Amino acid sequence: MADDATVQSRYDAFFAADFMPLIRHAQTQGAEERIAYANEFTAHQLGQIDKKLARLIELMERSATLVPAP
Repeated sequence: MADDATVQSRYDAFFAADFMPLIRHAQTQGAEERIAYANEFTAHQLGQIDKKLARLIELMERSATLVPAP
């Protein structure tokens, strides 16, 4: 059984790369598998966007409180 760090590093590498359909033995997967894979990749990317937007909003709110009103 693989340890959690190894599994996590594989997932990190998997999601860090651009989306690429899985091809095994020179044959693509069935439609259900491709859809599931695309959905998982999309969900991960949306999570990353959400994190970045949350950080951006936090910085904007912080800078708004630092700027004195005219």
